[in-house]
Amino acid sequence: MWVLRNNFSIGTWIVLGSVLQGVASLLLPRRYALAPAVGLLSFRLLRTGLMCLGLVPNPHMDEVFLGKLTGLIPGRDGSPPKHGSDQEVAVMILATRSNHPLGIFAPGYNELSTLFGKLLIELHKNAEETGFLGNTAWLNATEQYNTNQLMVLVYFRSREELEAFAHGPSHRRAWDWWNSITATHPHLSIMHEVYHAPAGHWENIWVNNHLSGIAATVARMDGPDGQRLRPLFDAGRGPLRTHLGRLGSGDGGENEKYGEAKY
Repeated sequence: MWVLRNNFSIGTWIVLGSVLQGVASLLLPRRYALAPAVGLLSFRLLRTGLMCLGLVPNPHMDEVFLGKLTGLIPGRDGSPPKHGSDQEVAVMILATRSNHPLGIFAPGYNELSTLFGKLLIELHKNAEETGFLGNTAWLNATEQYNTNQLMVLVYFRSREELEAFAHGPSHRRAWDWWNSITATHPHLSIMHEVYHAPAGHWENIWVNNHLSGIAATVARMDGPDGQRLRPLFDAGRGPLRTHLGRLGSGDGGENEKYGEAKY
């Protein structure tokens, strides 16, 4: 839905709404024609006010993890990490954009989007075999008014497993399709970037945040009672409090000279 919303500028959506309102005014008595727009606006204003007062739940806080957390990578056998950044990680950024006047309705874009989605579905299905850790999708909404670039961050346990995916059958099918249409579809854009961080060279924190990036990993670790847990840890105490501690090269006391941490 958000991809469709991004396909048109705000001005286009306003004009579309104005046309629909005009048609309703021609077909219905004025009080009935205005009722849907006035009713919806009133409902949203009232609901927002009630959320601000704490009288109704705030859906924007759904799935938000309060506090300061860090995401680590468990061992392949599900064993908890021994310290921050004790595993390597490889990251691939995949992105696509339609530069056609029709945006996502341009020739070839549906096929490109479908192949894109199939790649991610196959990775999720075969995560343990492929070393796939998870992915997060982003929209680069600052590029232009509409039809912005869709970007996906994809995480792997190692550079070798990322390379194996790149030359595997699912990616080869997408690769071959692209080679067959690129000369006739210059309006379609694709890109990728690849980064490899050895153990001890990456870290992260999330403060009052939803799961995104490597925190949305599909990897799980063994809990004390045999349950499978997300590898999220309290970054407000111990070695994980600081940048160096999360890199596995500090004791968490590096920032004490700045005074007591507020989070």
